Amino acid sequence: MRSKKIFVIASVICIIAISIIAVNRFYGYIFKDDITDKQDDEIVLDNNIEKDNIKNKVFEDNREDLISGDNYLDIKEKITDIEPIASSNNNEDVISVDTVKEPKIMSSTRIEYQNYYTLDDKLEIEKEIEPPYYMINLTREQMEEFYPEFQLIAFSPEKVILRRIIEDRSDKYYIIKRHNTNIGVFHDYRDKGEDIELDEYLRDTIDIPVNDLVWEEQEKLNNGIIVYGEEELSQSLKKLWQLYRLNQSGKYILKEYNGVMGVFYDYKQDEKYSSDLKQDKLNNLLKDYLRKVIETPVSGLEEELMNKLKEGITVNSEVELIRLLENYTS
Repeated sequence: MRSKKIFVIASVICIIAISIIAVNRFYGYIFKDDITDKQDDEIVLDNNIEKDNIKNKVFEDNREDLISGDNYLDIKEKITDIEPIASSNNNEDVISVDTVKEPKIMSSTRIEYQNYYTLDDKLEIEKEIEPPYYMINLTREQMEEFYPEFQLIAFSPEKVILRRIIEDRSDKYYIIKRHNTNIGVFHDYRDKGEDIELDEYLRDTIDIPVNDLVWEEQEKLNNGIIVYGEEELSQSLKKLWQLYRLNQSGKYILKEYNGVMGVFYDYKQDEKYSSDLKQDKLNNLLKDYLRKVIETPVSGLEEELMNKLKEGITVNSEVELIRLLENYTS
C-alpha cells in the first residue's frame, strides 16, 4: 500500500515538471521572436541614421554648389550612389564610400609627348604612344609627381599630353643653298661656328642648275634659304623647280601690279589663264608667277604706257627686260 502511494506521488511530480518545461519553452519562443523583431528594428533605425548622416555630409560638402544650382544633378547622383551602400550592415563598406571617381590612365589611353622650343616659339609633337604598363591606373596627381620635367597639359582616360619646355631652338630647320653648280639641302649649321665643312651637314642634292634660275633666286641661294620642317622644305623645293621650268622659256611679262610694276614669269601659258579671266582669279594667278616687284608707281607714266602695262608687256629675254625697266624707271 505504501509503495503504491509513492508511485502516485512520483508520477504527479513528473507530470508537473514536464508541464513546467513545456510552458517555459512555449513562452521562450514567443519572447525570442519579439526580441529579434526589436533588434531588427534597431538595426534598421541605425542604418537609416547612418544613411541620413552620409547624406547630410554630402549636402554640407556641396552646400554652395547646391544653393547656386550649378551642380544639382551631380550632387543628386552622389546621394543616389550612397543609398545601397548605407543600407549595408557592414560598417567598413560605409566608411570606404567614394562618391567621385578620379580619372585614371587606362590601357586605351593615348600618351602624347610634345616639345616646346622657347627661342623660336615652335611646338612639336615628338610621339604618341600607348601607355606603358607602369602608367596604368595612375592619377593626374601621380603623373605630376612622377614626371616633374613635363607640363601636364591634358589628362583624361582618353588622352594625356606631356609637354617638355626646351630653352633652345628646334632642330628641324633646313638650309637650301648652292652646292657646286646645283642646289643642296643642308641640316641647320648656323650654331656650329664658321670653320665647318658644309658637306658634313649635306642632306640631299637637287638637280636644278643654279645658273639657270633668275638672278634674284641665285642671290637667295648664295646666301641660303632657311626653312622649317618637312612641309616647308617640300614647298620651297617645288617652287624652285617651277621657277626653273618657267625660266627656261625666257619669256617675262611686265605688268601693272597693285599700283606699281610687277615682273612676272609667263603666266599666259597657264591653262587657267584666259583674256576674259575675272580680276580676282587673275590676281590669284599672278601671285604664283610673280618674280619681282618694282617699286615704281605707274600713275605718273604716259597714258599709252599705262594701258600697255595693264594688259601686260611680254619680253623674250632677260636683256630686253632690263632695257625696258631702265626706260620706264629713269
